Amino acid sequence: MKGTITTRQRCPICGAKFVHIEVRAALLCPDHPELRASKFIVRFPPAVFKNFNSYEQAARFLTGLRYKTDEGTFDQRDYQKDKPLSFTTLTEQYLNRKRSLKSFKEVRNYIGKAQDYFQQKNVKEINGADIEDFLFSLQGISEKTRHNYKSSLHDFWQFLLRRNVINLAQVPTFPRIEYELAYRNFTSWEVQSQILDKICELADPINPKIGFGVEMLATYTALRPDDLRRVTEADFDLENSVLVIRRPTKRKNHMKTIRLIPEHVERVRQFRAQFPGVGEAPFFRHSGNLQGCAAGSPFGPAYFRKYWHRACQTLGIKGLDLYGGTRHTTTTELSRNYSTDMARKASGHETNKAFDRYCQVQDSTALEAARIVAGRRERVVELKKAKK
Repeated sequence: MKGTITTRQRCPICGAKFVHIEVRAALLCPDHPELRASKFIVRFPPAVFKNFNSYEQAARFLTGLRYKTDEGTFDQRDYQKDKPLSFTTLTEQYLNRKRSLKSFKEVRNYIGKAQDYFQQKNVKEINGADIEDFLFSLQGISEKTRHNYKSSLHDFWQFLLRRNVINLAQVPTFPRIEYELAYRNFTSWEVQSQILDKICELADPINPKIGFGVEMLATYTALRPDDLRRVTEADFDLENSVLVIRRPTKRKNHMKTIRLIPEHVERVRQFRAQFPGVGEAPFFRHSGNLQGCAAGSPFGPAYFRKYWHRACQTLGIKGLDLYGGTRHTTTTELSRNYSTDMARKASGHETNKAFDRYCQVQDSTALEAARIVAGRRERVVELKKAKK
């Protein structure tokens, strides 16, 4: 039969090698059968080699290898010293493939916590119950975050399946994680206008594009902050009053087209004269008058948000983030004052329920909505001036 039990020990009397006598469950000296080995090695070709301190353990291990060979499930990698099938080893390979993702920091955090939990455990030995135990051992997180952990682990096992590291039968089941997305706070157009005015007051001496960017987020509800960060000078087609988002935040390989109101077309022209730039230069970029920010470098991921929070703090407004104060507020006010259909089309959402899928190209309703938003804001400013 395949495999054997051996030892490095020899007979202390004659120096002979101990011989494996399977019926006696021992390794004995041929000339002194009362002497037997106390250390054992299981050798199983091509390269399984493992030490044991008892014959019973060694025999049980060898029997298991023979059984797996007979049923066709024997995998040499399960027994290598470098543990090529360990959770830590394979997740490091997985993370290397994910480094180009924008969300890599989050993925690395999710997988890192799982590495601390599973460590060198063979991925084929991790079952659904193990994963559920890990997920619910995480304390102080929301169910949405717990679901994100599960999604990353599920993607990891699909990665192993695609690379033929495991087969379909070895993919564990994943628990169902129920969660509801929290609603963002929103405000009124009047308060939104106050915040926009304050942002311009704070930011214009540094870079007037900061206030303009936040105003665009509040006007064109299909836009996301990271969409604006990716906009280049060439993405503004002023002849046709269009902004083309070539790499939308939530839509891979799909462009998003925003029709611009005349006021914003004129503002872009003014910015081009004030801050000359061509081609692929970021439109929302630093002008070089801020320490630590090189001229021409794009705004950071939190740049618009930083000024939004600073303006809210100055005005004494609490609990209103950039997303809620711009996109959610404008969408809600459009729906409340005009129509839900207009608000949905302006934001690019296809259904009320989903409300998170964007249309590739806006129709004329979105342009009309932008005009209404801009006009409403002007009336608020006029009322404020009249009160003075």
